[in-house]
Amino acid sequence: MSTVAKLTTEQIENLAKEIREFLLEHGLWQDVDIYFNGKKYTSYDPENGEYYYNDREHLIEVADQPERHFEYVNPEHILSMSFEGPVCEMLYYGILPSVRREFDKIFERYGLYYEFGHHWNFSCYYI
Repeated sequence: MSTVAKLTTEQIENLAKEIREFLLEHGLWQDVDIYFNGKKYTSYDPENGEYYYNDREHLIEVADQPERHFEYVNPEHILSMSFEGPVCEMLYYGILPSVRREFDKIFERYGLYYEFGHHWNFSCYYI
């Protein structure tokens, strides 16, 4: 039995916001979905069919679950992400290694690590 303190809903939302802000700061907020607390942050607006890449004026939040989009999701869902483009290149193909190290430190601060389901998605687990 794990003695790790579980993150609260508010802490998980703060993590999602921190990830999104990090990706925005580095020009990587493109074709990314961050799933948490029964919703997702995304760069795609389903209401008008537009994509808003690296655009702080259009931060999209919609109800959604990662299980609807990919099969390998932590059964005790904390936070999951799917990604294409520059984030996939950073995480899976090793582009921007110093940015990747900074990205990984965000999760470490929350007591988490992530594991890939496919090369285009991951789920978080407690360390």
